This record gives sequence, structure tokens and C-alpha cells, in this order.
Amino acid sequence: MAPDAKALEGAPFHRRALANDPADAVAWQRAAHAARAAGDDLRAIALFVRAARLHGDLEVLGQQIGEPLSVAASQALARVQDGAADAAGALLEPFLRLVPPQGSLARALGIVRLVQGRDTEADWLHAAGGGGDDGLGVALRGIARHKADTDVLGTVVIPVHRMEDTVARALDSVAAAARFYREAVGDPQAQVHVCVVDDASPDETASRVLRWAREHPEQSVTLIANNRNQGAGRSRNIGAAAGLGRYIWFLDADDYFFERHLLLTAAALDHTPDAGFVRTGMHFDSIDGEITPAWRDASERTYPCNLCVRRVCHELIGGFPEEAPFHPAVADDVAYGRALHSLFGGIRIAEKTVHYTMGADNALARQRQIMTSGVEPAEQVSSDPRFVAIEILIQRRLHALKAKRSALLRDGGWSGPPFLTARGEIAAPPAVSASAPAAPSEAAPGVPDPVAVGREAVRAGRLDQGVAALTRAVVTDPGRTEAWFELGLLANRLRRDRLALTAFRVVTNLHPAAAAAWCNLGSMLLETDAPAEAAPRLRRALALQPGLTNAQYLLGRANRRLGQDRQGARELERALRLDPMRPDLNADCADAALAVGDAAGAAVHARRALGLSPELYGGHAALGAALESLGRPDAALAAWERAIRSNPGFGEAFTRRALSLLARRWGPPPAPAPAGGPGRRLASTALGRNGRFGNQLLQYGVLRLYAARHGLTLEVPPWLGRHLYDHDDPLPGPALPRMAEADGEAALLAALSGGRSGALADRDVTGYFCGDTTPLAPFREEFRALFAPGRHLRPHADALTNRLRGAGRTVVTLHLRRGDFGWGRFWIAPTSWYLNWLETVWPTLDRPLLFIATDDPAALRAFAAYRPLTGRDLAEPIAGAEFFTDFHVLCHADRVAISNSSFSFVATMLNRHAGGFHRPDPARRALVPYDPWASPVLI
Repeated sequence: MAPDAKALEGAPFHRRALANDPADAVAWQRAAHAARAAGDDLRAIALFVRAARLHGDLEVLGQQIGEPLSVAASQALARVQDGAADAAGALLEPFLRLVPPQGSLARALGIVRLVQGRDTEADWLHAAGGGGDDGLGVALRGIARHKADTDVLGTVVIPVHRMEDTVARALDSVAAAARFYREAVGDPQAQVHVCVVDDASPDETASRVLRWAREHPEQSVTLIANNRNQGAGRSRNIGAAAGLGRYIWFLDADDYFFERHLLLTAAALDHTPDAGFVRTGMHFDSIDGEITPAWRDASERTYPCNLCVRRVCHELIGGFPEEAPFHPAVADDVAYGRALHSLFGGIRIAEKTVHYTMGADNALARQRQIMTSGVEPAEQVSSDPRFVAIEILIQRRLHALKAKRSALLRDGGWSGPPFLTARGEIAAPPAVSASAPAAPSEAAPGVPDPVAVGREAVRAGRLDQGVAALTRAVVTDPGRTEAWFELGLLANRLRRDRLALTAFRVVTNLHPAAAAAWCNLGSMLLETDAPAEAAPRLRRALALQPGLTNAQYLLGRANRRLGQDRQGARELERALRLDPMRPDLNADCADAALAVGDAAGAAVHARRALGLSPELYGGHAALGAALESLGRPDAALAAWERAIRSNPGFGEAFTRRALSLLARRWGPPPAPAPAGGPGRRLASTALGRNGRFGNQLLQYGVLRLYAARHGLTLEVPPWLGRHLYDHDDPLPGPALPRMAEADGEAALLAALSGGRSGALADRDVTGYFCGDTTPLAPFREEFRALFAPGRHLRPHADALTNRLRGAGRTVVTLHLRRGDFGWGRFWIAPTSWYLNWLETVWPTLDRPLLFIATDDPAALRAFAAYRPLTGRDLAEPIAGAEFFTDFHVLCHADRVAISNSSFSFVATMLNRHAGGFHRPDPARRALVPYDPWASPVLI
């Protein structure tokens, strides 16, 4: 063979050429021809592409690689015909790493992806291949049309029987909630299906449903008619079976959803894949303010209409029971709830999103008296054989479900949420394989399983018994993950932080390769105000699972708590890239951007958060702060007011709105005093953000007492005390090391109790100080002196006192806090307790006058016989300090009955001459006397 020929055919020529000039496009093409001749089409294409990058002639490139790409596409389609779609994809994927999808390659890979069920990718590839009405295009359009008809978020199941007067209202509420969902998520195509099951109604119920459906063609509705009455449970099962989508909601036809119901519940399950269901709060018609906390809790745990459940979970437990004892509508919802709660963890949302209507002789009407009485739900025991049979059948179902769960954990095949999840943000612990929860240990025959005993105790509200049973379980079997996990959750709920942390640490020891376990531990540490310990656990979670959004989010928050605002902002931005549709993440990114001086960026993030969740407190608060920084005070004030409407109990928006309005009325507060020197500083940068007015006074008072005892200068941010009481403390200077809340509270109170520990100099301390006030008693006059009205407030306060004394000889004041109460430790005492107390004390008083301090005008009706006064009867409120009239009267009344609230409790600490103080006591179910200087602030 001649040398020239050899050079064209083999490596020596192009290798020598490329050694002399790596940018020789001709040499790269000759190398590509050589690879093609050797049968290596993939390498040939790679070399042709490299040559084209040098010579830039894409038309030539198309001619060179067109044939091998067509051959590969034909081979792939032949494999699809043989039923080997995955092999076809493996054949084509290497070509996509060399050239963008085009022509026959794009069409062939589009067909492969469609067969594999990757529809979105197939649609994109079809467009890249030129589109058109080929077979792939026709198939894609058919799938898209089917999805438009059936791809919905979930189904609302409405069983109806004799509901012709109310069913349209229920349907209207679903349609409104669906519209709100679409607007909030920015998806005008999002659909929620409705399945109405008419349970053989003898009236016009079915006709009303059909008429409504025809009038609302935009809403997907199915009507199923039973030809005989089968009961609510069976009807719900029929509707759920015929429904569409991954979520199921239930709604009785005489009740209705508030517009945020679908959004809140769906978003909660979307963002918490380990939860099987979510329950929201309920509004109990006209008696909502009278229902006892125990009955509210019991009802919200069993009522179907405040529930959103994953379809797979509903199907696994078998739906609602249909046996005769449960029909008609007796305890079927209780049985359903117990079955669901026995297998899956859920989420509890406090917001009331469902209205429970009290109709003639419905369940709420029948139980009205007992739900507003002192009888606990657990005390309702019946010996009726029917109820005994119901309990037997519930236990039968729970036993069968336990066996089913064990079989699924042993054999696999379950693709739903983990069985051992818990409510709220905490995910379930993975199993030894780090991919599924560990199967529960079985107790010996005849011996109750302590984990089951603990769960039952928790369901019944016997939390201490639950702790004891779960502790017994972990002592008996230290390797039992579910027992440790349940113990950690319960300890966290009881604020027994040390026990909770121990339990979660054991879970990570049992499953060190499980990212979720480390994330749980980091979350708990962050919750207990230990960000320095939380951060490495969260990094460990991310090392194990880099895409774990919650770990990334919590790490950002931990870094910010540690004062590393820029690093925290970067971590939060990474989390946002993982889940850009998460509203709270957008709000946190806004707050972080503001901390690093990017007010414009903060506003962008805040508006994005509000676009996803228009009522998100954090979004409005972040937007208010950003607008203030951008010099737009009026827009900022509007944002703070929207934040307060979203969550009236949070402190920051309350404070910032008040400061804005008070500054407009009175001008700036006194100029801040000089800061203390090194070793003499004490800061509380959270004052004004944590807690509202009464609790801010309590925080400030404790901090000032401590600072005075140790010769320290207190530094605090802008707060209401500067305007109302003329305080001029220095503003926070350079950042100080931040103490954990519990440690700071304990140290300050111990020192005020006479402890000799060293002063907390140069520390940033925070706390709510809502425990026992006995350590403060020796300093009561110093405490009271801190809160004498300032120069602007004093004339208003004096006028209030004069008008009050002129109206009656003995001033009796009630504090009835309702608007932001009704959850957790902020429970609402029944109105009847206050009426009973008044009936006892009123006849003993000299010319009594009743003043009621309340945020709920409707509460006044029950006291009409006493002709009560309110703040507006004494004076026009001060804009920004509208609460002051109520607070001032509480400070000067002769008899006071408070809510379980720091607002009124602190007012009684400042009250020098009242003849008696009373507060609600949940144990005694009545108002009881207390000493403001020797009692817990909250009970």
C-alpha cells in the first residue's frame, strides 16, 4: 500500500497532523472517517463534532453525521417493537451527549420516552424533531387530552341525603376553594374533581346537583345515585372509588369549606411526602367560642370534613366501615380516623378552614350541650350493645391492619408514605436499609405491645402514660426504632427537650446512613435553640442525600441563627432552587436578603412567597421590612397590617406597625443612650419580635432588673416601650454571642432568685419568661416603675383613669382574648366560667361597673345584663397603641378576671390596689384566685 493511502486510512497521518496542530479541522475529520470505517459510529460522530467546532460549517456536519444517526434511530425503533424500550433508550442516550436532539434521532428517542412513560420529555423531543402530525405527535395529543380530562389534584367526595337546601352552598364552597388554589399556585389549569353521591334522597337533592353542575361547566362534577339508602360511610367509599387524583377530601352537604382549605391541605401533603393525611381546624357554627378545648381536639381528630388524605392511604385502610352497627352514621368517622391514625402520621394545621353547620337534629346540635360542658370526651362510655359491637369491630379492623402493615414491611410492595411517620414537619425514621421504616416488634402472646399502649394513651390525651409506655418499650428493646421515634415526638410535644434529643440521637445511631434521621435530629436541635449543634447534623444529612430540601433549608436557618447571615442566605437560596414553589422558603430567603442589605432582592422573594401563599405571614412581614428599607413607609405599613391579619398573634408585625403609627403621631422616641463598654453589655435583639405587648413588657422588665443587679447596660432594638414609656436604652451594637433561650431564661431568673453565678456580660439573651413569677416578687416596685406612662402617653392615661372612676365605684374587669387564641397553650376558657364568677362576686360589691377588654365584640352579648363598658366607651384609641385602654383599665381595676394570656397577667402585675385576681383553671374548670407575683404567667 502506498504511503499516502496508508495515511488516509489509518492513524499515523492524522495523529502526526494533530501533534503538530491540534486545531487542524481536516485532521479531525480524517480521524472521524477512520473511526467510521472501523464501525465505531459513536466515536466517529464525536470526532466530526469536534472538527465542526473548528471549521464552523454545520451543513457539512449534518451531512457527515446524518446517516449514522438515522441508522441508530432505526435500530432503536426496532428494539421498541421487540418490547425492549429500555435497551432502545440505552442505545440512543450516548448520541445525545454528542449532539443536540434533532431529526430522526429526536423522533426516535421521543417514541422511546413516551413508551417509558416520560411524557414531558417525549413532548420536548417531538418539538426538537420538527413536530408535525406523525405518529408520535398524534399519540402525544391524545395523552394531553386525556390528562386535561382526568389529571386532577384530587376529589372532594360529598355524600348527600335530603340536602336540597344546602348542597349548592357546599358545591359553591368547593368551587371557590378550587379557584383560590389555582390563583395561589399560578396554574389556571389545575383542577379538583367533585363526586356527589346521592344516597337515595326522596327530595330534589339530585336535581339541584345536576342543575349546579350545568351552571358551572368549568368545574368537574360526577353525580352517583344510590337506588337505596346505604349510609354516609358507604357513600363516601363509593365516591372515593370513583374519584380522580392523588388526594381525597370529604365534605358533608350541609357544611362548607373556606377558600384556603384545598390550598393549605394539598400544599402540606405536597411538601411532606412522609405524611399520610392532614387535618385542619374547624369552625363550629354559633358555638365555636364555647366548645371546650378537649372536645374541639377530639372532634377535629375524627370529623371527615377537615381531612385531606392520600388516596393510597384511604385504600389501604379499606375506607369507612360499612357493617350494620355503623349504619346509619354511627361512629363510622371515628373508626375511619382510628384506622388512619394507626398506620400513618399526619399534619395538624390550626387554621380553621371548614365550617361545621349546626342544623336541626344533626350531630353538632345533638352534642351541643355536652361539647360546651365540663365532661371530657373520654368520659362518654355506653353499655349499649351496638356501641360495644362497634368497638369490637374497630379493634378487629385495627388488628387486620397491623397484620397487613407487617406483611407489607416484610415483603415490600408499598409505595405510599412510611407507616411510622408522625404529624408535622418530622419525617419517619428509615429502616436498616435506609429506605423504609423498620417493622414494629411484636409483643409476646398475651402481653400488650408497649408502643401500641403508648400510642393509645396519647390518642386518649394521657400523655404521661404514653411517655411511660414508650420508655418501657425502649428499655425492653433498645434497638426498636419506632419506639425511640414515637418517644422523641411525644417528648418534643411535651417540651421535654432533653428526652426528645436523646430519642432522636438514638434513631441516628440505629440508622447512621439515613439522611432523614439526621435531618430530624438537626431540626430538633434547631427547635431547642442549639443551632451550633444542629448545623453539623444537617450537613451530614445533606452529605447522605444532597437533594434533601428540608435539611438544606434548616441549615440556612441554623447559619443565620449563628450570625452567619451571608452563608445562611446562600444555603437558603440552594434550598429554594430545590423547591422554588415552597412559600415559606421564599419568605425566609427574603428575610435573609434583607439581613445582608439586599432590600430589593428581599422584596422580590417576598412577593414570590405571597404569590404562592397570599396569606403567608412571613411573606407579608418580609415585604414590610423590605419596603421600609427601600424608603416606602406607607406601603410598608400596609404590608405589616396584612401580616397581622394573616397571623394576629405574631410579634414582629404588631411591633413594626405600632412603631410606624406612633412615630407619625408623636415623632421619634427619646434618643438612645450611649452603649456600655466591653464587659458591660447585655443585649436582647429579639425584643419586639417575640411576643406582643404584654409579653414584651415582661421580657424587658426581667432584662432591666437583671442588668441593674449586675451593673450592665441593656441594648434593645426599637420597641413600643421607647414611645409609650420614654425608655432610651442603647440600640444593639456589634453582634454578641447569642445564648439559647432556655439557658438565658434560667440564668437570669436564677440570678434574680439570689444565685451567685457570674454575670452574663456581652451576651445576647432572649426569652418569654412565662414561668413562675416568684423570683421577681422582691423587685415588684422596681418592675412597676419601669412602666409609668411617658410624656406623650400620660395625659391620655390620666384621662382614662378619671373617666373610669366617674362611671362606677368598684371596677370589675374581664379580659376575654379570642382572636389569636384557641391553639396549643393559648387555650380559650368558656364564657360560662366568667358568668359563673360574676354571679358570685357581683352582689358583694359596692356600685360595681363591668369593663370588658376583648378583641371579639361578639363576646359582649353574653354579658349584656351587666351593661359592660369597653375601651371605645372611654376614649378614642391611639393609632398604633389601640390596646392601651384595655391594658390601662386592667392595671387599675378593683377586681380582675383574666384570660390565659401574658397581656392581662402582666397588667395585674402592675395593678397595685385590686382586691382580687382570678384566672381560668382547666383542671378545676372555673376561675380561681391567683397572686400575680407568685404564679406561672401561662398555665
